[in-house]
Amino acid sequence: MRFDDEVGSVTGFATTSTATSTTTSTTASTTTFTTAGPFHRTMTTTSRLLRATLATSLLAVSTLAVSTAGPAPVEARDDTPWTLPVTPPRCTTTQADSGDVAGCLMVFYNDPADTGWGQPPSPGVGEGWTWKGYWYNGSAALSEWEATQIATNTADVAGMSAGTLQTHAAAQPLFEGFLDEIQANGYDVHGAVGYSFRCTSGNGGWSCPSGESDDLSNHAWGLAIDMNAGTNPIRSYAGVDGATACQTPIQTDIPQWVVQTAERWGLYWGGYGWNSGCQSTSTQRSSVYRDPPHFEFRGTPEQARAIHEFNLGNDPRRRCFDTITDAGEPVERCNLTGIPEAGWRLPIDTDPPADAAAAMINLTAVLPAAAGHLTLEHCGPIEGHDTSTVNFGVGETAAAMAVVPLDDDGRFCVHRSTDVHSIVDVVGFLTESGERLWFDPSAPQRLLDTRRAETPTPVADQAAAVVPTDDTSARIANLTVVASEGPGHAQAAKCTAVNTTPFSNINYVEGTTRANMVLLDNDADGSCVWVHRATHVVVDELGRLLPDEGLGWRIEQPRRVLDTRRCRDNWCEGQPAGDRAFEVDLGLDAPAAAVTLTIDRVTAPGHAWIGGCDELTDGLPPTSNVNYVPGKAVANMAIVAPDDGKVCVYLHTAADVIIDVQAELVEDRSLGLRPIAPARVHDSRRHDATD
Repeated sequence: MRFDDEVGSVTGFATTSTATSTTTSTTASTTTFTTAGPFHRTMTTTSRLLRATLATSLLAVSTLAVSTAGPAPVEARDDTPWTLPVTPPRCTTTQADSGDVAGCLMVFYNDPADTGWGQPPSPGVGEGWTWKGYWYNGSAALSEWEATQIATNTADVAGMSAGTLQTHAAAQPLFEGFLDEIQANGYDVHGAVGYSFRCTSGNGGWSCPSGESDDLSNHAWGLAIDMNAGTNPIRSYAGVDGATACQTPIQTDIPQWVVQTAERWGLYWGGYGWNSGCQSTSTQRSSVYRDPPHFEFRGTPEQARAIHEFNLGNDPRRRCFDTITDAGEPVERCNLTGIPEAGWRLPIDTDPPADAAAAMINLTAVLPAAAGHLTLEHCGPIEGHDTSTVNFGVGETAAAMAVVPLDDDGRFCVHRSTDVHSIVDVVGFLTESGERLWFDPSAPQRLLDTRRAETPTPVADQAAAVVPTDDTSARIANLTVVASEGPGHAQAAKCTAVNTTPFSNINYVEGTTRANMVLLDNDADGSCVWVHRATHVVVDELGRLLPDEGLGWRIEQPRRVLDTRRCRDNWCEGQPAGDRAFEVDLGLDAPAAAVTLTIDRVTAPGHAWIGGCDELTDGLPPTSNVNYVPGKAVANMAIVAPDDGKVCVYLHTAADVIIDVQAELVEDRSLGLRPIAPARVHDSRRHDATD
């Protein structure tokens, strides 16, 4: 049995019961010392025998009738510190299994290894252990344990940034739900520490000299957190002038509603004490050892899941999403943030024509919790998510065009590496029949640059610039916004279609330069670029779409052909240098291909281009596909015409390059492009529970 997570001793212990009218008392000598470190705590040592004795005594309490009812509910925003805490009744197994544990204590004293939380390595035994002064976290011996059991927050939690709070993966929703809720209701969380691979001080010290996993703290499983230790000191409280210690006020800034919130999430509060606490202020205790920063979970993984699901189901903030697992199974997932989480695959129904094999789309990422990427893929079983379509920084809105295969239901899936919203706008379908257009590659040609006009003037707020055109049915072009005067978005389409429906091709902020490939469909008035906020606009034609001649499409799942961040068969030369072009073999024999060009680990502001090596003039490219700055990865789609399967990539400044092939353009004209008026088919920000 596992008793106290932090310490294992008290100077006085008693249980009371009206059923037996019996009082049991146990005393033990103690040694108190102060330890420096992240917790700055006063710890108490004791024998393992006493620890086991106390655990047995505590376990018995749950079977006795308690003389005083649990604490009455208080208003959720009564912020008075709870200085005389008294415990509510203990949860029954039935309550814990149901997930409805508000108003009772989850205190089932079992070793986590015996209740489904995994068996950790024996601490400090064998090679690969590195004591960091406070824990063994990050030791080589823990690599498998940490990779399979411990999870790190991927989004902000109670003001703590992504990557700063570690807990057990199966208990993570409980701790994060608790912290987020109390922060939202007005309690200021200054910081919290969860996973800490160490032993309890009551068994020889945090560094685990015994080498026994039985001596590990619950922190070693990631089943405990310590919050706001500076304002909630850990100490033993004795009775004053012969009174019970349950009448001695404790030092804490935690109000009762915070503790009740913790209990609703299944967490036991260390402020109650490690010697069964006080059932009322008249419960007789010679002393009580209080640990108010400490909250821990003492149930099973199944109970943790039940508590999470119960709380989600009864929270008005609850949002649910249809998702597809990596095994290809549909699963409804819910949370309180309303933002699809890292690892979730959302199916996108494009409502295509009957014979559509693929869709041409614009994919936008919104409100990412951390730097990451979105990946387009099929919705069937999948191993790994090895490509990317859109890359973004924390909080950044980013977009990229793509061609994505559709399944028999007209769907594809969007996978996310971090918590982030996704938007999909369809601009066309690749079909086997009907009126279709074929791609005619052409040398890049600049159609519009408002900076080079006779009187350089940006396109005004909520105005459109007409793109010069001829009788060409449509064009594939690269759209760049430059020197934007404020945050906004741009639309590129027929002049009669812009600013009529919600869609976007580029999102931008003040002063930035951003590019994205677009489909410029024409009507009698030509094609236009409409902007929400004033900005200069540059349009470079990459190819024409013709009704009677050109190339068809061969659709495949995206595949990665280059990643200079890793030593692979086709690249092992480190980061490419700037102000030069280098050759890349795409491994295909098609006359053209649609690729995603991603630039990462940027050293200085610059731009990148990809295309046929014969398009370079004195080593310089005719246009650019991607504009980049340090600290952000950025991606854009491009259509390239390789020579014997090879293309060239030019970098203005040193950066890493990633290339994913999306589709091939071939002489076989089985699949052609059918442009449509841009249609928004998915926006997770507007998500309905049954959407």
